[in-house]
Amino acid sequence: MQKTPKEELDRRIKALQARLSEAKVEGALIVQNADLYYFTGTVPQGWLFVPSDGHPILFIRKNPNRVRSETSLEHLFNARNTRELAGVLADKGYRRFRRLGMELDILPVNQYARYMEALKPAEIVDVSPVIQGIRSVKSPFEIAIIRQSAKLGDHMMRVARESIREGMTELELSARIEMAARMRGHQGYVRMRGFNAECYWGPVVSGASAAEPAFVDTTEGGYGTSLALPAGAGHRVIARHEPVVVDMAATVGGYNADITRTFSLGRLPEKMEVAYRESLEILQVLAGAVHPGVVVSELYLKAEKLAEKKNLLAHFMGYGNDKAGFCGHGLGLELDEPPVISRNGKAILVPGNVLALEPKFTFPGEGVVGVEDVFLVTENGAEKLTKSGYGVKI
Repeated sequence: MQKTPKEELDRRIKALQARLSEAKVEGALIVQNADLYYFTGTVPQGWLFVPSDGHPILFIRKNPNRVRSETSLEHLFNARNTRELAGVLADKGYRRFRRLGMELDILPVNQYARYMEALKPAEIVDVSPVIQGIRSVKSPFEIAIIRQSAKLGDHMMRVARESIREGMTELELSARIEMAARMRGHQGYVRMRGFNAECYWGPVVSGASAAEPAFVDTTEGGYGTSLALPAGAGHRVIARHEPVVVDMAATVGGYNADITRTFSLGRLPEKMEVAYRESLEILQVLAGAVHPGVVVSELYLKAEKLAEKKNLLAHFMGYGNDKAGFCGHGLGLELDEPPVISRNGKAILVPGNVLALEPKFTFPGEGVVGVEDVFLVTENGAEKLTKSGYGVKI
């Protein structure tokens, strides 16, 4: 398995320390798995303390020998609970924090209380935006892995095209794609950060079920297999002349690519063909507009204007009150990373951002059409990483 190089981890730690110093935060205590992996190269049961100045300290609750073999960090200590964690920090000179940073976007309140009791900081401040901002700019090491994920995504779409048959269920199609992906190293679990943002690879949905809104903030809904997780592939049988939307995360080495293709057994109804061609045009225009310095809201508004010209705005990214609030998003160790391409988004694109652009159209009771591809923001514009073709009819 590929390990994160020491110089890569050092660069990330230094970037975080610079931001902590700038914000006058004495240190950050990191507890979330994706962030732990980003800064340590492993996923320990434990905590990572990053001071604003000095070396990081990784505290390990379980499997210390394995963790030590997987990370290049040098200062590692065993700690079974927050009291032992506080004791080691005190021994290292970190006794009274004025401002301690933690990932407050995901930290449960009861754990927050435990850290307040054990560490007794004057204040715990949210460093999630700082961490997410650092993570949103990918290094050459990360980009190389995302390229592998994009290639896997292309393979998954080829398998989807080859596997679709009239009379098969959404679940059967999804399972065939999943098996092919796992055989090529898909890690299986897809991480998301948002509260209650649950995702199983992504929806493989057809016809009217795709247009059925679900609890997931996305254009395609689906019924899933039960009311316990009412979204995504279900028992619906795939029929002719209806859109089959395959929207799946391809995840390699922790990093996600997100790709969508629309298929049909036979020709789609004319209005859906028109909408599909418009999704391709919007994707092309947005890709051409991606440059360093662009505010993400400009991309969203540009997409809306194009949809409006074709009288399709009512169907863009959903319908009625069930529209998704974005037409693209960042990618990395989590599927829902910044920057988010939304109407009110204020993020400014920089080289190293990785984006999934996904213009789609929803027709209630009939289906969803659209595409999604992965782009790397470079000094000169956008490099398209997913290469799968766009043909619909099978």
